Amino acid sequence: FVETFSGDALDTDRWSTHSTGSGTEQFVMGDSVDGGLKIVSRPNGASTIDFSPTDATKKRPFSQTGSVMILTSKLTQAQYAVNYSGLRTNHYSEAGKYINVSFQGVTNGNSGDNKCRLTTNVGGNVDTSLASSELYDWHTSKIEINGSGASLSIDGVLSGTGFATITGNSDSNLHPALVSSSAEGSVSGGAVSNFGYLEVYNT
Repeated sequence: FVETFSGDALDTDRWSTHSTGSGTEQFVMGDSVDGGLKIVSRPNGASTIDFSPTDATKKRPFSQTGSVMILTSKLTQAQYAVNYSGLRTNHYSEAGKYINVSFQGVTNGNSGDNKCRLTTNVGGNVDTSLASSELYDWHTSKIEINGSGASLSIDGVLSGTGFATITGNSDSNLHPALVSSSAEGSVSGGAVSNFGYLEVYNT
């Protein structure tokens, strides 16, 4: 599956959109050269695109023990904000299994400040520190999942390995989800992230 986020609007035949919190969200094409898709969250919530119109109609074509996701993204408004993207089993409104990469901006001195994080619902987190200026740059992340674990590369450099894989029943294949979210309390104007290119495939 390849998505270039080009054109003048998000392809809603492919993608479903969801938001939590109160206020207004946006799913628009970035008004700049190669701006990709700009997701603006509600001020105190998260906004998501995925393959999951409803829990009953979610599409999950990717293997929990053998798949790869490559993504270019950036935080456009980084203070108190986070973008996290990955492969997951669940509809956005339900608990599920996932492997995500997240870029987290400056908060109030919390441990999540200025970091890229590989995380899964089983196996914890692996953090890579970033300079605050780097948060606003485009980054290419690559998550690889196999039968024994998961690994993350950022801009071609291996960042973290060693996770347990997603485990579950035969119902637990994966679909991609891209999220822009307020990391702490309410973000004036909402958290803003841009997504430029997505590729997902089974191995």
